[in-house]
Amino acid sequence: MSPTDTPTMTTGGLPYWGVICCALFVTASEVCLKKGADATQFSNDALTWLGIQSLASLWVWAGILCYIISFVFWLKVLRVLPLSIAFSLASIEHVFVPIASYVFLGEAIGLRRAAGIGVVLLGVWVIAEPYSRVEEKA
Repeated sequence: MSPTDTPTMTTGGLPYWGVICCALFVTASEVCLKKGADATQFSNDALTWLGIQSLASLWVWAGILCYIISFVFWLKVLRVLPLSIAFSLASIEHVFVPIASYVFLGEAIGLRRAAGIGVVLLGVWVIAEPYSRVEEKA
């Protein structure tokens, strides 16, 4: 499917909201999984090397639930966008995760990482903008 073969279901920005929701739920999942892994890192379980002890954390289960919700959004997006566009737009996760890590986990965002976030944002815009123009004309 080319940008000129836009399905009628893509009007109204549905696939873009779907990609954003998918990325936000993946971001929430990553933050929850990190909190769950941190909460169980000093467990002396015999199976520590498998990470199974992390399943005792509610944070890990919240992360798994967020991944499932993200998966549902992803399937909806794939119904209306070509995979090459959808997958490229999903790179917005590389913007959301560092920002969420900064806000919720207190992790630092250095100058180089901030520049990388800017490059990712530019890339997402370059990919989405021509496709959205075609969508507006439809």
